[in-house]
Amino acid sequence: MLRSSTIPPASRLLVRQGSVSDLDGVLQVCEKHAEYWNGRLPTEIRLNKYFERALRSQDEVFQFWIAENGHGSMVGWEMLSAASADPVNRRLTAEATTCLGRQSAELGRMLATHAIRHAARTPLQYVFARVPTRDALMVGVLEAVGYQEVGLIPAAIKPPARPEQLEFVYVVEP
Repeated sequence: MLRSSTIPPASRLLVRQGSVSDLDGVLQVCEKHAEYWNGRLPTEIRLNKYFERALRSQDEVFQFWIAENGHGSMVGWEMLSAASADPVNRRLTAEATTCLGRQSAELGRMLATHAIRHAARTPLQYVFARVPTRDALMVGVLEAVGYQEVGLIPAAIKPPARPEQLEFVYVVEP
């Protein structure tokens, strides 16, 4: 006999494929997670075009996922994008970007794990992620799901200024 879930609907999380119709929600989550851009978002027009292109250009390797709570509200997203323009290596390495509309290690782990499981079903060999050093939540999330720290990227001083970041890699196993 199946029992109904004891998890309240608002606490349930669902990950689904993103589409262009999610663009406004993606931008709203970015505003909540503006810390990723050192507290300032790039111009809305640039962001809009960037994410629209990412949502439209999904294929079997590079994808965009939306996390929703039990009420259908977007609470975060994860994107795997090409880390190289070189056609020989393009499908071997990806860059993971996670954006959380609410600060939640559970949500971060769920999205990162979803991307890792997807990567294992593709030709990807490595997934890279960059996180500001002060973002202890995401540093902990990446380490918890198996990413390894591989470097420190110094802060950029000239515009657009960027905070010091840690670079992580996940070695994708078949």
